[in-house]
This record gives sequence, C-alpha cells and structure tokens, in this order.
Amino acid sequence: MAVERTIFHVDIDAFFAAAERSINPDLIGKLLIIGGTGGRGVVACASYEVRPYGVRSAMPMSRALRLCPNALVMNSSHGLYGKISKSFMAILRDYTPDVQVMSVDEAYMDMTGTEGLYGSPEKAGQAVKDRVREELKLTASIGIAPSRLVAKIASDERKPDGMFTVQAGDEAAYLAPMPVRKLPGIGPRAAEKLARLGIQTLGQLAVFPEGPLRREMGNQFSRLIERAKGTDNSELSSETKSKSISSETTFHADSTDRAFLDKMVADLSQSVGRRLRRTGKHARSVSLKLRYNDFTTLTRHNTPNVSFDGDARIVEIATALLDATLKQRNVPVRLIGVGVENLSEPAAQLSLLDSAVKDVSTLSSTLDRIRDRFGDDSVTRGPR
Repeated sequence: MAVERTIFHVDIDAFFAAAERSINPDLIGKLLIIGGTGGRGVVACASYEVRPYGVRSAMPMSRALRLCPNALVMNSSHGLYGKISKSFMAILRDYTPDVQVMSVDEAYMDMTGTEGLYGSPEKAGQAVKDRVREELKLTASIGIAPSRLVAKIASDERKPDGMFTVQAGDEAAYLAPMPVRKLPGIGPRAAEKLARLGIQTLGQLAVFPEGPLRREMGNQFSRLIERAKGTDNSELSSETKSKSISSETTFHADSTDRAFLDKMVADLSQSVGRRLRRTGKHARSVSLKLRYNDFTTLTRHNTPNVSFDGDARIVEIATALLDATLKQRNVPVRLIGVGVENLSEPAAQLSLLDSAVKDVSTLSSTLDRIRDRFGDDSVTRGPR
C-alpha cells in the first residue's frame, strides 16, 4: 500500500515589506509599497495594509499611488532579501532535505514519514513557523496536503500567518466551493470561458460534462478536471536530484511591455544561473515558458553546442527564445519562466570556444561571491 505523501507549502507573508520591517520596526503598520519609482516603476510587494485599496504586486507604481496616494514607497533591498531568504531555506532544510525552492520566499517540503522525528504534520508546521518568527522576525503561512497543488492553495487561503491541513481524500470537497480563479493557472480569460458554460466553482468544474468543456477549453480540459478535484501527482525536485532548474513568476496584471518582459527574463535567468552553479554542474539546454492571458501556455527550448553555467549565456538564449515566441504570438503575458535542463558534470575544455565559455562562467561565479558577501544588489549586469 502506497504511503500517503505529506507536502508542505511554506510562504513568507508579504516578504519584501516584512523584511524591511524586520530591520526597521517603525514601518510596522504603515501603508508600505516596495518597488521602483521611475516612469516604468512596478510594485514588487504590497503590504497587507495597502491591499484593501486594490494595490497588488506587478501593478504599475503610478496606478498603485493613484489607488493609495498616502502609501510609503521604498526601493527593493535585494541584498537584505537574499540574506533572509538563505536563512529561511536553511530553516526548512533542517526538517527535510527534500525542499523545492520556488522563489526567495516560497518553497515546498516533502515531510512524508517524518512523524517519528517531529510529531504530527501540524506540530512540525508550527515548529517551522515559530523558528521563522523567532529567528527572522517574519511570519509564514503553511499549507499541508498530500500534493503540491492543494498545499499551495491551502497556504494562500490562510494568509497571513496561518496554517491549514487538507487530509488525503478531502481534496475535492475542500476545493469544491472555491471560485475557479483559485486554481493556479486559471486566469481571467480562462475564467470567462468557464463562466460561459455556467462554471463558477471548482466543484462545478470537477463534474462538468467533458464534451462541452473540451470544445471551450481545448485539449487542456482533462487536466483542468483533475486539478479541480485536487489530483496532482507531481514530485518535488530538489536541485541535488533534478535534471533541470527553473524559476517562474506570475504577474497580477497581464503585460505586453517588452522592457518589463526582458527584465523578468534577465532576473529569472540570473536566479537560475546562480542555483545551477551551486550544484557544480553545467546545463545543455535553456527553456522559456510563457502563459498568455487566455491560459494558453507555450514552452520553447534551445540546445547550443556547448554546455554552460554562466548567466550571460542563459540570458542570451532565453531572450532569443522570447523574441521568437512573441513574433509568433504577441498578446498579453501573465506568466513567464526560465529553466536550464540536461544537467551534467562539466566537460573538459576542447577548444577555444570552450575556453571563452569558461571565462563567462568564471565571471558569473565571481559575481556570485561578491553578492554573497555584500548583498544581491551590490553588483548588477548591464543591459544586453
């Protein structure tokens, strides 16, 4: 008989704002927005105090300030966030080696079979929350479930500073009353299509006849039904075991702003590159993932002749994939992701080209050491 999995989704609440407050308590309770203040400034983090005004992450700063003109705006302190993130992930790895990092403030933990060490999942979850509060002066929300999908929804539903467990067999009943937008991946356009069929909740989606749903949603209909029931058998992939490393972000506001998309690709590429170098391996392929506002998702790959682990190479390939993909379909984007695949041990240098790639890798490793010592924002790459 298969052992039921116990998956935690752990997410720090309003991370950037909370990090700033952890070193400056005077900011507690203030209307706080973290992000850029220039003409193209974007909200990186909205504190819970400004959210009732309609302010959300990825929103243009100009619009955020129209909604909440009394808000205090602060630039991102990436060095601070990077240091806190490392400490956060170290806390999680004290409980299990099977941690899948999703972003600086979010990770999955496979806690299957750990009851003998830490007690019940709820007791272990509370221990994690207590350490985050005591050591980092932050609060975290935790969802506990047999799958990644349901664990994430559970943590999102209990924010801020909450914890909730969905027992095996209760997934469909837990999700049933929720609006369809609660399911990760269903955006405004997909929700509109479902609404045309009279589908408002995940419970309705889970039992809807397949024929009409296929005609409206295409080949993704069966996956939507399974996910609406809470069925998700995807495995966690820690960097030490996986054949790929990726990072993605979903925008709260769909975007066609090419400068914004280029910046997202560059930021994600450098994050992936840094994680790749920590494994001591090289990659042979780069992938780009785009999800449009109508829920259509495209993934493109490029495999160059030489393996690599340098940021510049990842940014170059991912940006070229973005160019080609947007030429085919240039409509608003709601999610973007960058990944490296086919990880392997570094090959011996065989040519002058290999030597040049090694020089790029060495530069990236040097930048890693500078950021580790002085903070993530202590050095940045120039535009392409």
